[in-house]
Amino acid sequence: MLRDEHFPVVAFFNAITDDSFVNIVQHLSTGVGYGINDVDCTFPNDLEPDEEPFHGVLFALHDDEVIVDYQTFYYYLEQACNTYITEYPQDKKTISEVLRKVFEKYRLAN
Repeated sequence: MLRDEHFPVVAFFNAITDDSFVNIVQHLSTGVGYGINDVDCTFPNDLEPDEEPFHGVLFALHDDEVIVDYQTFYYYLEQACNTYITEYPQDKKTISEVLRKVFEKYRLAN
């Protein structure tokens, strides 16, 4: 599924350091965005009243922006989580809970 136009999504997950990974993905699982240096993830609920609404999750790297649907967001989140737990298997239970929460929150299909 990795596509060039999704580069801001990949850049966002790559910008998360190992020591903050669990906290950030737990934060994202609540539907609240997060920014790391020049890359950020924004959910519709993060918007101010005067900002243009959107459906999905907005990722931005400098001026490069892409809005992905929740299934695509989950795909990249799952890939990042799988990579993380290969290095930190002790966090597998927590990461599995985060993925379950996101899956249920957005009523995703298998």
